[in-house]
Amino acid sequence: MARFFLFVASALCVVQSILALSIQQDPCAGCDETLSLAYQACAKTYGNPCAETNEAGIVSKGAGTKKDVSCCLKKEKHDRCLQCKTMDCQYATCNVNKKYYSERSSVVDAKTKTKEAYAEHDAKAMKAAGWGL
Repeated sequence: MARFFLFVASALCVVQSILALSIQQDPCAGCDETLSLAYQACAKTYGNPCAETNEAGIVSKGAGTKKDVSCCLKKEKHDRCLQCKTMDCQYATCNVNKKYYSERSSVVDAKTKTKEAYAEHDAKAMKAAGWGL
């Protein structure tokens, strides 16, 4: 009976190790505007929240305590998301938000392609070329 339980326990360990190898975390998950806003709030308050301070609260090169641990985790995640943004996922091998930390740049870019923007540019270009009054 003891051998049976030993066999079952070892079989469960093997199954668990196989499952642990097949389940992987996605380091690029959660790279969205919510994280970027949280990171900006932390950067505004702490600057570099991962900087270690001594007992007097002065940033030092040696070991100390971090300014804010939760904000430090947000900064590390933000840095990882910026790395993920540059990953090449040509064959759909990863799940990456290519617009992370630049979601609004497409709106700004679109505003330069309006009729008013073209009219203003055309008027300046024509005047510079000697056309018009």
